[in-house]
Amino acid sequence: MFVFSSALAVFQKTTEEFSHQFLSVSSKTIKVYVHLVFLRIGEIDTLNEKYQAQASIESRWSVELENLLPNLSSDEQQRLIATISRTDNKIYICEHRNIKGSFWEKLELYHFPSDVQELSISVGSMLYDDKVLLIVDPYYLSGINREVFIDQQEWSLFEHVDTKQRYLKEFLFQGGVEEYNDEDDYGNTDNNNNNNNNKDRNRSIFTVTCYAARQSNYFYWNGYCMIFLITSVSFCIFTIPPNLSANRLQISCTLLLTSITFRWTVNRSLPTISYLTSMDKYAIMCLFILVILSIWHAIIGGLIFRYTSDFHKTSITCFINFDRYVLYVSLIIYILIHGMLLIWLFCVPLKHRRQLKQKDIQYRQLLSKKCQLSKKKLENNSDYISISIQI
Repeated sequence: MFVFSSALAVFQKTTEEFSHQFLSVSSKTIKVYVHLVFLRIGEIDTLNEKYQAQASIESRWSVELENLLPNLSSDEQQRLIATISRTDNKIYICEHRNIKGSFWEKLELYHFPSDVQELSISVGSMLYDDKVLLIVDPYYLSGINREVFIDQQEWSLFEHVDTKQRYLKEFLFQGGVEEYNDEDDYGNTDNNNNNNNNKDRNRSIFTVTCYAARQSNYFYWNGYCMIFLITSVSFCIFTIPPNLSANRLQISCTLLLTSITFRWTVNRSLPTISYLTSMDKYAIMCLFILVILSIWHAIIGGLIFRYTSDFHKTSITCFINFDRYVLYVSLIIYILIHGMLLIWLFCVPLKHRRQLKQKDIQYRQLLSKKCQLSKKKLENNSDYISISIQI
């Protein structure tokens, strides 16, 4: 295997000319091996659904030596380093790019605040998949640098990354570049036929994804716990005699309004989405509990007023017992609901985190094997021999 590396500046002015010349001669699909490393992950903005990152992208593809040298000057050829391998006897062009900026990401907040977000960077080509195919580099693993993560107070990065190769249907790229390429490839063929052929072709996309888990302790104590306490206080209202329904309703309505206000305060840290998060569902469930209990307090007060002419002299023992039964049933249902929520939290959101931690272990094992294999190759130093690329 020839491993051919150089600075990006050497290829910058010759890439377009060489790519056009080589693609017009060769009818084979060029396999481009890509690997990406997240050098730094900055702030993850949940409200605006974007994150800041800096990444290094390395891509390499094989090429014939006689097709490469005519596009390089003698000075550029001297700056290049080439080694030959006895494996496949090929020369590979390596291109390195560093990118830095803000990336928009569709955040999945179904399990908020126990959510795990996928932060992805996709690499594409202006050429179709019948010319260029982006695939995972089998020799170099994609990865992430967790040491310089800025948002460690709110997020926790996982060690492994996932790579995915997918295809996208036809779309306009850089204002008609495809039309120019199609004219070169097919000559004087009809434009309608070219458009039909374009619709049948796809573009190769290479996506690298890292995972960030939200530090959810803050939301557990300041979200779930506060809502739980507000709702639990509503059961203390049953200590007020049922004939004093006005006092009961006054306290219930106060708790209801407090819960609604608190819910809107928590939602300020979330973007406007078309679905409910797990905390939203829990808060709405507690609101319904407060509303149902308020309705019951109104019903029991109305029954006592209707069937008891004198509150002070007539016995209302049956209504009091009935009120206590409602309290016991409500408490049992309330406890069962929270037990089910804890089971769901352990089996769904937290299970996903455990699976990602298991992938971290597998990634470390794979990385150690790669390092050991690389050390053996360096010690042997027999797989590669130097060659001269001068004509």
